[in-house]
Amino acid sequence: MTTATKVTVLRIVLVPFFVVQVLYYERTGEEWHRLAAFVCFAVAALSDALDGYLARRYQQHSELGALLDPVADKILLAAALLLLTFERGTHLPRLPLWL
Repeated sequence: MTTATKVTVLRIVLVPFFVVQVLYYERTGEEWHRLAAFVCFAVAALSDALDGYLARRYQQHSELGALLDPVADKILLAAALLLLTFERGTHLPRLPLWL
C-alpha cells in the first residue's frame, strides 16, 4: 500500500468522526463539537490534495488508490450534504434539499 493510498484511507476513516461531531453539535449545541467537525472536514479535504500530490510526485499510482480516491471524495461530500439537509433541531440551519 502506497503512502498516497494510506492518506486516502485516512480520509475515509475521518468521515465517521465528522458525522459524529456534527450529530453531537446538533444535539448539544456545544461549539467545540462544531469546531471538531470543521477540523475533521478540513483535514479530510486537504488530504485529498495531499494524496494527489504524493501520487504524482513520487509516482505512487496504484489500482487501489485509483479506486478509493473518488470513493473517499463522494463519501465525505455525501455525508456532509445529507447531514445538513435533514431537519433535526435548532443548532444547524437546514440546507435546501435541491442543493
